[in-house]
Amino acid sequence: MKLNHLLIAMALLSFYSCKKSDEHKTVEELYNTYKYGRISECKHDGETVFSAEMNAYDAPTVVYDAEGNQIGNCNYAWGSVDSICNELEDCEVVYRVEDNIWGQEAVDKYELGD
Repeated sequence: MKLNHLLIAMALLSFYSCKKSDEHKTVEELYNTYKYGRISECKHDGETVFSAEMNAYDAPTVVYDAEGNQIGNCNYAWGSVDSICNELEDCEVVYRVEDNIWGQEAVDKYELGD
């Protein structure tokens, strides 16, 4: 019986390790596009998603799933706002460029900067 518990624990650990690696890879890929902007890690229906935007006043916020697929567009400047934009929870800024339009300090939680 103890062997079964050990195997289950190892399988769960492997699953969560892969998931974290995928999410970190996604953040790195988003950084390549948004290095002059902001990236936040959020929850949507219990899943990790990312919102990202460029450092510009009329730039849309784009929502991505953990694999990096675009799942929403929040273009408040031009009126195209998907419903997911209002459903994001527990957002944490994980990257924000220095000298930004938001007047907030730079953030680089995952040390993405060059």
